[in-house]
Amino acid sequence: MSKYYSINGLKVRVSDHEANTALRGTSDIYLYVKSADNQLLSIVDQLENICDKRDLNIEDFNSILNEWADGTYSKDVFIGQVEDDEDNGTSGQVTELKTSFDNENRLKLKDYSLVNTIPGSKLRAEIKQLSEKTGVSQSFIKKHFNIR
Repeated sequence: MSKYYSINGLKVRVSDHEANTALRGTSDIYLYVKSADNQLLSIVDQLENICDKRDLNIEDFNSILNEWADGTYSKDVFIGQVEDDEDNGTSGQVTELKTSFDNENRLKLKDYSLVNTIPGSKLRAEIKQLSEKTGVSQSFIKKHFNIR
């Protein structure tokens, strides 16, 4: 899991794992709570080193330093937490939209049934036909009717 900050136009990421930039984009500064060998790391030390190397003012990062002071977190701080949204505050909207679309799709499928015992090619054809008729994706139809 990760937590994101915006400091003087820099995007700062505090995390317990390497970033998957292909999925989440990039940040300007990456800080880690644990090492590859599962040892606790100091966010303060990492930030001091980065500020020295990049000629940044450590005082600008007080919000991070206060929240991640040494001794106030464990290497497992992110376990069991929900990922913070990078855009700060849109995660509720995304969840709401997804729930709304799922409910609409369920309503579209309520009058239909699929039997999982139909041979593979016929079942695929029936799923495709139902998708074209209702506008619901084939993957949602498979999940809805518990077809693998």
